[in-house]
Amino acid sequence: MYPQVTVITPTYNHALYIAECIESMLNQTIKEWEMIIIDDGSTDRTADIIKKYKDTRIRYIHHVHRGINFLGEVYNEALNLSKGEFVTILEGDDFFPESRLERQIPVFEDEEIVLSHGLIANVEGGNIVCYPSLCPKDVRNNDPIGCILKEFLAGYNPIATQSVMIRKSFLLEAGGFTQPSNLPLVDYPTWMRLSFLGRFRFIPEVLGFWRRHPTSVTMQRSDEIFDSFIRYCDEFVQSFKSEIEASKFSLSRFVKNRGAIGYLALGLSKLSGKDWDGALKYFKKSWKRKKAVNKPFQMRILISILSTYIHLDLPGYLIKMRVLCMKKGLNKMPFVIHSSRNGHH
Repeated sequence: MYPQVTVITPTYNHALYIAECIESMLNQTIKEWEMIIIDDGSTDRTADIIKKYKDTRIRYIHHVHRGINFLGEVYNEALNLSKGEFVTILEGDDFFPESRLERQIPVFEDEEIVLSHGLIANVEGGNIVCYPSLCPKDVRNNDPIGCILKEFLAGYNPIATQSVMIRKSFLLEAGGFTQPSNLPLVDYPTWMRLSFLGRFRFIPEVLGFWRRHPTSVTMQRSDEIFDSFIRYCDEFVQSFKSEIEASKFSLSRFVKNRGAIGYLALGLSKLSGKDWDGALKYFKKSWKRKKAVNKPFQMRILISILSTYIHLDLPGYLIKMRVLCMKKGLNKMPFVIHSSRNGHH
């Protein structure tokens, strides 16, 4: 049986979650897949749990621990071993709905589609929270080609890794997965390069479940990630100057004002830590780049600036109130909170 899809699964000390991750693949309605699990030197029971699965579609590779800064090498190792026409990513603490592959593969009948993505649900303790996409349809579909870059350049990643499927030929054309120095992620640098090669296709359904917990990289190193991403945007603009200028979608305004949302996120981090001066510094940088973002984001920046002057984490307070209202059924905000894990597949 030749695999249609290669599933790349990096893992490290995911003993609590790796079984659910693997089971979500075994339960797929489409069976023509391979799963390449690369273990970055786990010291818990991760390896023992993986070895209990005797399915020939699952390949397990164990390495000495290198850390998250070598994630790009891990992804590209798996890519070089892959046999599937399409590539998707399933980290060891996440899982897929059982119809994921069946729902996504047909999108690629259009041979010009480079990448497909959809909604994800955040798994936070006993709750599953699904947020809507904030981007218009044309941006989500990268149509015209290159237009999704305006979101990336602002500092917002509209493509959830847990929902992505990529045509491997285009990924190889882009040079494989990209991990810039000092950035412990490979997703949006890779998506940015792919955005020049063709259209994307957004599916408005939950295609992956992302588990958020205190030990996750995005929770522990958010400041570093946003700071490094802003610097990568500068590098990207210099490296792909000719492609940006040739894009059918005018990117000059977004290039000039790049980093608006990234600076807002850094400011919010400082605000939550009651570093009022540090927060104000980043909010002012964000406001100077406001032409790169829409009116709701501009209003968010203004509210954040106000918060620094009254010494109150007002954005954080509003988010808490929003979630509390949803739990009590007091409004109809477009996201769903489930209090039980039963039946999420």
